Amino acid sequence: MRKPRRPLPSPAAAPRRRRHAFTLLEILLAIALLGTLLVSLNMFVFSMAELWGRGRDERLFTQHARAVTVHVEDLLRSAALGPEGGGLEIKEVRLERGGEATELAFTLAQGSRLISWPDSALPDVEMSLGVSEGEGLRLHWQSRLELNRDTEAPRGVIITPFVVSLGWDYYDQNFRRWETLDRPKREVDGSYPLPRRLRLRFAHGNLQLERVLRVPAAGEGATRL
Repeated sequence: MRKPRRPLPSPAAAPRRRRHAFTLLEILLAIALLGTLLVSLNMFVFSMAELWGRGRDERLFTQHARAVTVHVEDLLRSAALGPEGGGLEIKEVRLERGGEATELAFTLAQGSRLISWPDSALPDVEMSLGVSEGEGLRLHWQSRLELNRDTEAPRGVIITPFVVSLGWDYYDQNFRRWETLDRPKREVDGSYPLPRRLRLRFAHGNLQLERVLRVPAAGEGATRL
């Protein structure tokens, strides 16, 4: 025999589910909290962007100074130790605008990638480094094969406008100390000894930086191939 079915509970007997609706106060409070969170996030993002922008100029300035220093070191190393170099010396160099300047001079068979010849490039390039006031670090050059090299001053190209001066470091063997001069040292006999180090002093607005590079001497190391 079939068991009798149990009667279904009436709707009145079923438990009622409680419906919860957000009140206007709760909605306004949630909006206020969300707005505060967004404002705080925006302030954080803008402050980080401001800090990054402040450091950007300094980073670019440092990178530029490093690149210039590496290029100058390569030039001096090629002149002193490389197979195409003729050694380093300090001598008086004629300037395009007139007069002379005491500069660090050297000779490279192929010159530098920075120079731009008016016609076809020539070998055996006499070059020198100096700082022109208001212009920056300049590279002067002239080939030994040019017909008018005795009557015309060497050409010049700006390596960087941010070098304001050079420092010349000499080591005194007698007193065992370093001496930094703003101009090349001149001996009693009129000769110029080579410094041990060269200081490139960079400046741009409020940014200042000094890079020290060693001046290589011929015979102190192996020749680069």
